[in-house]
Formats: sequence, structure tokens, C-alpha cells
Amino acid sequence: MGVLKNEFTWSASRGRTFEYCKRQYWWNYYGSWGGWDRDASREAREAYMLKNLANRWTWPGTMVHDTIEAILRGMQADAGQGALGFASPTDPEVIIEAATQRMRDQWVESRQENYRRRPKKNFGLVEHEYDVFLPKEEWAKANAKVRDGLAAFLASDLFARIKDSDPSTWLPIETLDKFEFEGTGVWAVLDFAWRLPDGRIEIFDWKTGEVKPEANMLQLGCYALYVGQKYGVTAEQVTTHLVYLGETMQDMAFQVTEKNLVETRGTMRASIAGMRTRLRDKQDNVAVRDDFPLTDDLGKCKICAFRRLCGRE
Repeated sequence: MGVLKNEFTWSASRGRTFEYCKRQYWWNYYGSWGGWDRDASREAREAYMLKNLANRWTWPGTMVHDTIEAILRGMQADAGQGALGFASPTDPEVIIEAATQRMRDQWVESRQENYRRRPKKNFGLVEHEYDVFLPKEEWAKANAKVRDGLAAFLASDLFARIKDSDPSTWLPIETLDKFEFEGTGVWAVLDFAWRLPDGRIEIFDWKTGEVKPEANMLQLGCYALYVGQKYGVTAEQVTTHLVYLGETMQDMAFQVTEKNLVETRGTMRASIAGMRTRLRDKQDNVAVRDDFPLTDDLGKCKICAFRRLCGRE
């Protein structure tokens, strides 16, 4: 196996991190690089461990995504058991209880700090790493978000449509893929998408947070560019959906236009240029920590996994 190289790439989430905090960006994409290796520096190994931690805000969203993915893959395979162990891929009560039990198991796994030995394999929470005490009610809120989100999805007309559809029309589910944009590799992962009989593509992105569609337009535009390049469809043949899963489900549809894609390309271009400007060596993607300043917003530091490494614990 060849030596892994830290190549410069872009994604909507990487762009958000760069805008949110330059130092957090550096830890995520440079300071933690190689931290999986036993021969890595102590700092890189710690950064890699911290990078892989979840927290009580991101955890519910990940669990909802993982559970829906398991349901859809179970339907795709026409198997008797889904990936989470429930007997029927469409039994809401069993599915929700399985997800709840999985959260309990993950909480215990995190409390045992097994993630320190195997950060990528074992589940960990920032709250446990930093010994943050939370009452049971706070953890219950995280589980309630999962239960509400899954219940809303499983009772929705959209899920009914998915169950009645032909899985051969589905695009790859939650599969990391990359396309080229002006010489830069761009990552895209579709939560769910399908081809309609007339050749159009619908893309669905599951959300469990606040309803803020404007904050997700870049991500949707990036997905539209991806399917356009990958599947040869025009902008007008793509519809994107933000599916907010809370106590009720909100499905917000957006018809893509060429104007949207021009704006998306412009934002991506500016984001990539800003990231590259801070590199010491653009050819070899070499970044130095001091070129990525700490944020002045200490409120961001309070919820950041890297705060210990930044001296802001």
C-alpha cells in the first residue's frame, strides 16, 4: 500500500468549517492528518482522536441519518433484517426502539473511553472527553430528537413513495464520491436521490436541526453540480429537497436553475481560493498552524473538540 497523501480537496462542510474558525479548520484537515498512525506525533494522535468525537448536538442527526440509511439499504437488498438488527425495515416502533438502544450502547461505549484507543472504530462524545456533566434530561432531549425525526420520516408521504418505488432508480445511498471543479476535487455524499421516469433527478437531504434553508443552498448547489457531471443532466432536470425531520416533517423543494449553478460555482471558487491563499506550499498542500488564526469568538471555543489543543479548555 502506498503512502497516503494529504491532497487539497473541497466540500461544502469543509467550506463551512473554514468560515467558522480557521484554527478548527487547520486541526480538522492538517493538524490531525496521520494521527491514526502509531508513529505520529502525540499532538497529531490527539487531534485525530478529538476530530472523530461527536457531541450532543451532532449525535442525533448522525443517528437519524444512519438509521434511515439502514432502512433504505435493507429495502434495497430486500433482506429480512436491516443493518441495525430490526426485523422489518418498515416497522416504526421497532426501528425507533432499535435506534434508542443504539444510542444507549454508544453512550456507554463513550463513557468507557474506548475511543481513545481506536478513535475511528469506537464511539466517543466530546462531553465525556472533557468531563462535562449533563443531567439525564439533556441526554433525553438528544434521544427525543431522534425519536421525533424517525417517527416523522416513517409516517411521511415521502417514505410511502420510496417504499413504492423501484430501488433500481435510486442513486447510490450515502456513498462518498468526488467530482472535479476547475482542477480541484470536490466531495459529495447524497443522503437519497432517484431518477424519475422522465429522466429528471430528485435529491433529498435529511436535516434534524433548525429550519434554515438559506444556510444549505451551497450544499444543494454542489449536489446539483455533482449529479450534472456524474449523470449528464441539465440544471433544469434537477430538483433538490431539504427534508427537515422534527416533530413534523417539512419537505422544502427547490428547482435548480443555471443561475443557481453559476452562483454555486462562484461561491466554491472564492472558498477554494481563500483556503489556498493560506497554504505555504500550494502544490504539496502544506499548511502551517500559525497561518490559521484562533477565532476571537470564545463562545465557539466552548463547544469545540479542539479547545484543549488551542489552550482554551
